[in-house]
Amino acid sequence: MATQLRGDFIADVMQILGMFPIFSGENEFTEAEVGKAVDQAVEMYEKSFPQIVVEDETGDDGRFYALTDLASWEDGFSDIEAIDYNAATRVSSDESPNFLSKDNGDWGFYQDASVKYLDLKTRKPSSGTTFRVYYTARHTLTEATSTIDRIHELAITYLSVAKSAAMMMIRIEKGIDPPAGQMFVTMRNKSSGFKGIFDQYMGFYYEETGGKDGDQTSQVFREFDLKPVIGGQYIFHSGSLR
Repeated sequence: MATQLRGDFIADVMQILGMFPIFSGENEFTEAEVGKAVDQAVEMYEKSFPQIVVEDETGDDGRFYALTDLASWEDGFSDIEAIDYNAATRVSSDESPNFLSKDNGDWGFYQDASVKYLDLKTRKPSSGTTFRVYYTARHTLTEATSTIDRIHELAITYLSVAKSAAMMMIRIEKGIDPPAGQMFVTMRNKSSGFKGIFDQYMGFYYEETGGKDGDQTSQVFREFDLKPVIGGQYIFHSGSLR
């Protein structure tokens, strides 16, 4: 469960960065710029750790269902992780899931001239049949709500600091045009300093998220030759399957 909203991330980043009175005019670095850095951090984070949305759909006696019917679906970003077929009474009847297999040809995608569809190739569910779709979507981070997992909130803060440092490097470079003697050297050193901050906090980000390759926890690896029926890859811990 999320504990921090957008304003909380901005406050945490500003506490780390402090104030920068050297920036003024078009190079000014304010709370608004920190907010942009937070937004950029979320956009980068969600590509590796998207929100997983679970949504129930009802059949219409056909096999094609427009993906735009999924409330949080975004073409070019979202993907279906799993489909549990005839799932309306899973919990109430203590039933095991009936996951369809894309690899075995149970479902796929179909694109016409303007719409992309989920194609339930082997089934035509009636109006009394519910199929549960697990799919990826962008995260939401506003002043009122957040879908960022609590375990990764610190990672978002670190990544936001790195994004802020990258913005500051650009402002420093703009501030040394045209270069002038000792001032040029001093400003160039500051730019290099922000590069060090960027690298350091990117490292902190990868530590929090399990490494630069995107592994979710320490001491794990993914087996890309194997794929569970619910999508994704198997993750192994010291010889154990999770």
